[in-house]
Amino acid sequence: MNNPEFKRNLWLSFSLHRLIAVPLLLALIFLASAMSELQGNVADSLYSAATTLFIFIVWLWGTRNANAAIVDELRDRTWDQQRMSALGPWTMTWGKLFGSTSFNWYAGLMCLLVIATSGLMARKPDVIATLLTLCFIGVLLHAALIAVNLHTSQFDSKNIRQGGMGWLAIIPVFILIPAFSNSREMHVSWWGIQADHALFWLASAALFAACATFAAWRVMSNALQVRTMPWAWPALACILTYYSAGFIDGDALLLTGLLVSGGMTYAALFSEPNTRLKWQKLRLLQQNRNWRGWLENLPLWPTTLALVFIFALLIQLSSSRELPMSPLSPGLAIPFALMILRDACILLFFSFSPNSRRAASATVAYLMVLDLLLPFVAGVAGLDALRYFFFPFDAGHGSTLIMILHSTTAIALVNWRLKKTQ
Repeated sequence: MNNPEFKRNLWLSFSLHRLIAVPLLLALIFLASAMSELQGNVADSLYSAATTLFIFIVWLWGTRNANAAIVDELRDRTWDQQRMSALGPWTMTWGKLFGSTSFNWYAGLMCLLVIATSGLMARKPDVIATLLTLCFIGVLLHAALIAVNLHTSQFDSKNIRQGGMGWLAIIPVFILIPAFSNSREMHVSWWGIQADHALFWLASAALFAACATFAAWRVMSNALQVRTMPWAWPALACILTYYSAGFIDGDALLLTGLLVSGGMTYAALFSEPNTRLKWQKLRLLQQNRNWRGWLENLPLWPTTLALVFIFALLIQLSSSRELPMSPLSPGLAIPFALMILRDACILLFFSFSPNSRRAASATVAYLMVLDLLLPFVAGVAGLDALRYFFFPFDAGHGSTLIMILHSTTAIALVNWRLKKTQ
């Protein structure tokens, strides 16, 4: 285990006092939990207490420490020194991932021992699957926060000064706890397969823990100036599409892919730096036919935008009926893709301006006016033709032509802004 980053985090996380105090404190809590049980179900009480403690110590507290592993170094201006070290991206990734949370795993291991012992005594079903699921979800949360903070730190220094994106951990924790604890459902229906509840959530947790760890490594590679090809982001969109569609209906695969790719396009679009210099570099690489360099410097959002158009075309070609569980008809799939292209160009238009600090907020404001306020005013005024122009999804077959006009106008404005600022 010759990893200087991991060893450094171990020295920062542990002390003799912590090594001794944590087992004693946990033992007192478990003793109090057992003595307070009046119904005689001591094993059940210990099982619940240990599970709750693990969620708090590893999921929440551990995620805070994983968040601080990046935020503190960026805020203290020591990150540049680490970037200049000889450590590779993977060594740095797992050194921070497991080193910064090592104390949490130390305490969490004791909780796991109590969960295993009390679960077997209380004859809880699938105790081993439960233990592994708890661990994989912890890795998922820790790795995701490292990836998100490294990604956003490239352009949002204000967010780093305010403590990073650690608050995001609260959202998945409160989503995962009900699904994880709902043991009344013995089976999960996925792609028509009746899978065992515990094994399915174990496999899901392992899959997304691996995805999050891979994402942390990829973002770490970019942070250490190791260029990568932009295939991982659309691959994640495909994984999420296939996984999510399995809960709905086999016919919803293309629609799910359209919506997932669209959402990930917006997420990347508003979280990446879209500077004028970056796109001028891309244009220069394209003129020199350096396609590998062009792909290595390409932002993430065009890759999932390409997926949006692929899914939209497949929907258009393969279906002539209403899409399942959605008011979106097949004829509106391509206008939906064109709308995302238009919105991306609007953001680029403001990003290429001399004062581009508020490009994202300006884009959101103009999109609200364009998609909500103007159609509402036109509808109240009885100007249906104008309402269809601003919000063409009710315009039937003309919606594609209108959105082509929107997107081509936005592309022309971006080209004009880019040439003007050269």
